[in-house]
Amino acid sequence: MMGLPYRRWIKRMIRYRYWMLGFAAVLWVAAAFTGRGLRLDRSIESMFAPRDPILVPYHRMQRTFGEYEVVLAMYADDKLATDAGVARVKEVQERLKKLPGVAATVSLHDLPGGTKFDGPGLGTNYREVFAGFTHNKDLTAAGVICLIERPGEGKSTRRATLRGMRSIVADLPRGALVGEPVLIEEAFDMLEEDGRRLNTWCTLLVMLTILICFRSPIWLLLPVAVVQLTLALTDAALVLSGLELSMVSSMLGAIVTVVGVASVVHILVHYLDERRDGHGRRRALFNTIEELAAPVTVAILTDAAGFAALMVSKVGPVHDFGLMMAIGSLLVLPSCILLTPGMVWLSDFRQKPQAPSDDLALGRWLNWLLAWSSTHVRLLAGAAALVVAISAWGSTRLKHETDFTKNFRADSEINRAYSFVETEFGGAGVWDLMIPVTKEGAKRTSQPPALAGRHYVEFLKLQRQIKEQSPELTKAISLGDTLAAGIGGESVLGAASGRMLTLPMNMMRSQEAMRLFVDTLYQADPEDGRWWLHVLLRAPEQLGADEKALMIEQVQSTAQERFPDAEVTGYYVLLTRLIESVLADQWKAFIVATIVVLGMMIAAIRDLKLTAVTMFPNIFPSLILFGVMGLLGVKVNMGAAMIAAVSIGLSVDSSIHYTMFYQRLRREGLPCDVALAKSQNSVGRAAVYSTLALTVGFATLCVSDFVPTIYFGVLVSLSMIGGLIGNLLVLPVLIRLVDGRSAGAVIAS
Repeated sequence: MMGLPYRRWIKRMIRYRYWMLGFAAVLWVAAAFTGRGLRLDRSIESMFAPRDPILVPYHRMQRTFGEYEVVLAMYADDKLATDAGVARVKEVQERLKKLPGVAATVSLHDLPGGTKFDGPGLGTNYREVFAGFTHNKDLTAAGVICLIERPGEGKSTRRATLRGMRSIVADLPRGALVGEPVLIEEAFDMLEEDGRRLNTWCTLLVMLTILICFRSPIWLLLPVAVVQLTLALTDAALVLSGLELSMVSSMLGAIVTVVGVASVVHILVHYLDERRDGHGRRRALFNTIEELAAPVTVAILTDAAGFAALMVSKVGPVHDFGLMMAIGSLLVLPSCILLTPGMVWLSDFRQKPQAPSDDLALGRWLNWLLAWSSTHVRLLAGAAALVVAISAWGSTRLKHETDFTKNFRADSEINRAYSFVETEFGGAGVWDLMIPVTKEGAKRTSQPPALAGRHYVEFLKLQRQIKEQSPELTKAISLGDTLAAGIGGESVLGAASGRMLTLPMNMMRSQEAMRLFVDTLYQADPEDGRWWLHVLLRAPEQLGADEKALMIEQVQSTAQERFPDAEVTGYYVLLTRLIESVLADQWKAFIVATIVVLGMMIAAIRDLKLTAVTMFPNIFPSLILFGVMGLLGVKVNMGAAMIAAVSIGLSVDSSIHYTMFYQRLRREGLPCDVALAKSQNSVGRAAVYSTLALTVGFATLCVSDFVPTIYFGVLVSLSMIGGLIGNLLVLPVLIRLVDGRSAGAVIAS
């Protein structure tokens, strides 16, 4: 029973309901204005913890060679080796060069003798070096290497530059634009579009679900108001805290919507039950707030805890997503407090008593389900044990998805482009090997050290060795390759002195485009003055997780055998590590969420046995999902990796309402069976409605073009349905099991 001061506060909430609505309206306007400054962080660095060791070589590469990013524009041309084909390459190159943000382009025209196909010679040597970049080996496809400016103040945005390049490539036969900057930018474009579309459709479908369940549009007032106020407050809170949206934040609005609606549904169902029992508006509203204040608060806190558990992840987007969703979930509570008294009062303007809840078809069906489960305990136990055992075995067969192109639908334009490049050019993944030329702490020099030919031959031997040990690696190109092509071969290069290499070096640097390209292969780190040689590596983007990880590890270990300070980095490496980090943190986040939610439930329920049985039906749905994925061979991506922790917080909501409602009835002296029947009827209906709203809301994520978002929506929906089944079938049986003795005592008294 609530204390007297608490009851006085509830009476004041009802008395000043319109003042609270007015304050909520002012708060919404201020929050909406502040939230307009929310932005999407498109940098790859934001996907990792600031002190993650993997960023050290990446930042060095950016400082040393990173003035420009490499993007490849490619297309099919069976007549590439003819005059018409050569002219077409020139035309495409000129169009690309004119785009704002494109610093330089390199094609066959920029290779010494590159457009002369009449026999062996200098052109043949250079074409062999640049095969896979400016053309394919069969000369049936052409490519233009584009050096584009990194995003910065006063520069053309990368997004605008890539849009212009894409429009040019779209006019070419099988035209494709590839490169890790393209993957990242395309992903963020899709996510921004997803965010707008998902928020709209999620809200519409959830409200339609409520309309069908409550059969009157007037009951949409409270959920619409709570959702809109919470979304505005969340955006404003993120702006004021300096946070920016990240890769997985496109579903922020959709998830806040379903979390808010889940809380509101329980309030509406309980209020309508009070009205059906013959209470007036004021008494029904008072009883609803008094009896649901604790369960709604605890449920919202467990939602926030499930999301906050993702903050244990070292992956920036996942960490930020957990923080943002925890903030959004918590803000549902003040929204409900401010809006519930006034909105419910306005919604029930007719003040007409309705039919008793016992006459509701859903209530009768739920009570039948309760009776069935109580008489089939052994069947339920056996089925649950079998499902859990099979799922545990299936989860050991899980495989991870590290092909970043698989984050896009199979029929998307970006997947078509990458398939073309993988087939014709031997791999679309571009990454980097950096080899130190001078020692750490050496004297700074403004000019590059004049290396003799034998040094470049050492680099070329290393390139051959890493290609032999990593057959998936399709290309390795460095300054040594271009010098060998210009001087007459590797044997001649090995005998050349540093002075003898001046002529071929100057010849390559005579053209602006080639000068900029050569500068990306040999530069000094401006921070410490150390000079580094840059080796461009090519590998298929569409490789499996184990193959990618093994190849990267082999290249790094082989390079460090010859050059201990050598470093491997680039988008290709970072994105591979990104997925691995997300998957490595999934079980840690799940354990943290379970412990925190369990602690909250112990504090709220204050009965260890009831807490344990309340938690039980909500732990296994996520584990069963992972087991099924393992059995079916469905790979785990970024979206799937987050659902374990999140679903714990979301699915436990109805269990909390069920158990706390049951406890209140037991304190009033009702026997166990009667209390269970009333809980099944009242809370069970609210659980069905809220789960239906949650499932429909998360189902909108399935229309996303970003596959992890689809996975997240589908798997959370299935997990919620699994939790509902557990709450309606398993939880009553477990409650009767642990509370049976006290039931007999109550009946006897």
